[in-house]
Amino acid sequence: MASMYFVNITLGGQPFTVILDTGSSDLWVYAPDANINVLNDSQLTANITYGRGSISGTVQFAELQVGEYVVPSQAFIRGQKLGDGFPAGLTGIIGISFDSDLESEVARTIHRAWGESNTLGHTVFSNILGQNRSLQPFFDLSLNRAEDLELGDTKATLIIGHHDPRYSAVAEAPQVPRIIESMWTGYVDGMNINGQPFQFPPAITPYTPSGKLVSLFDSGSAFIAMPGAMMDAVFEQIAGSIKVNETWYAPCYSSVNLTFTIAGQDYPVHPLDISLVTQLTVLESGTSTTFTVCSGAFLSLGPEGVNGADMVLGDPFLKNVYASFNFGPENAEGDHNGTSGSYLQFLSLTNADDAWLDFFFTRAAVLSLLFPATIDPVLLPQLFPSDFGAVENTIATSLNTSPTSTAPALASSSVAVSGALGEVRVDDTPVLGSSGAASASGAIDKYGPAVVGLLGANLAVMVLLCVVALSSCTRGVMRGGVRARSVDAAYAPVKFEEPKPEAAYIPEYDAPALRYGE
Repeated sequence: MASMYFVNITLGGQPFTVILDTGSSDLWVYAPDANINVLNDSQLTANITYGRGSISGTVQFAELQVGEYVVPSQAFIRGQKLGDGFPAGLTGIIGISFDSDLESEVARTIHRAWGESNTLGHTVFSNILGQNRSLQPFFDLSLNRAEDLELGDTKATLIIGHHDPRYSAVAEAPQVPRIIESMWTGYVDGMNINGQPFQFPPAITPYTPSGKLVSLFDSGSAFIAMPGAMMDAVFEQIAGSIKVNETWYAPCYSSVNLTFTIAGQDYPVHPLDISLVTQLTVLESGTSTTFTVCSGAFLSLGPEGVNGADMVLGDPFLKNVYASFNFGPENAEGDHNGTSGSYLQFLSLTNADDAWLDFFFTRAAVLSLLFPATIDPVLLPQLFPSDFGAVENTIATSLNTSPTSTAPALASSSVAVSGALGEVRVDDTPVLGSSGAASASGAIDKYGPAVVGLLGANLAVMVLLCVVALSSCTRGVMRGGVRARSVDAAYAPVKFEEPKPEAAYIPEYDAPALRYGE
């Protein structure tokens, strides 16, 4: 199941739950009936367009609270029109990228109207750092896995200005310099598939060293997006996988050893993050039949990439690391616009060997809850002839020596296809559920409570489960032209953690750190 990550905020006295996005810079909310205490309405119109979906409204100002931090007057877009493509119930996005006209629609709008020297359009993080001078100019992000069916509570953390003591080693991790101005980007040195290095295509970013690519590190993207040849190389190593319309489907009990090398360090990707448990539905003579398959958590990028970046390492990668995003020194105007000195650091959280045990147990538990039969993806052309057509040449037949070779085979006799198929609809909807309860027909606009303990704070949060049709929830992916497809998103809570005195005792830090699936 694809995941997106929320944070609770209070804007103008009203609570909102908004998506946390390192791929954009602006704060916007869409709540037509909310009684927001607005300090000033600029009457300036601003518009943001995403991969599938858009928001338009006016730039307004209100007091903002995130965790213990209060910004007396924060510029934001008060949404008046929400375009198609966003999940039902979405109330906004908080961007935590750089304070720059290159990324901030709010800043551009204010500068066009009131002059380049106007500072009222500062981003949330610029304002927090500007009003708390003792804070170091970085934030740390840890996105734990929601699992395929929310089998357990999901915990995620956002810490401003200091490191989680459990992961303090991130401070010694190699620095990954920002490459593209005002975007959280860095060089990727390599990609290994089942222990074999993949030769990268030429980078589209000028002056990129030979053999490297530039990646955007984006918490707002529920997928890994990369050139099609790279995506194909991953799934061609999973025997029985099938590619249709730029989407790969793989046997649910199979995955691959995938590792990215960044700044000389290897970062394994958990096998669970390679594919998503997915439902496909056939409509025939008014009767629907649903089957369960696993679709790739990858998107194919065109040759133009994403805003000059070659690829996007979204949540499927970020779930595997403790990430630190450092803005570097502020400029003369007090902005953290990423023009110099900004960098990222990563600490790997995934043990490649232990991850396979987690994968088999978790995936088996998920699939055991599902009523729709799990089928071998090579049978899909028989079930969906108008959508899958003649795909013999796209079926991966690689016999690899990865742990996937020990996966149990799925019997083709579990599916019976009789008669001519009528209308065919591909729902491509990952299965949703909460606390071990699965919904075989897919969940729409369902909400499930989750108890979340996030680094010493007690905030009640909700995990929103809803059907969302978007290729990614970042501006950059939209501009790069990712091919969109309908997916589900499990919305996991993220907490802004307030600064603690160094001598303070934080019980949560003493809690045992469990591996995924435990």
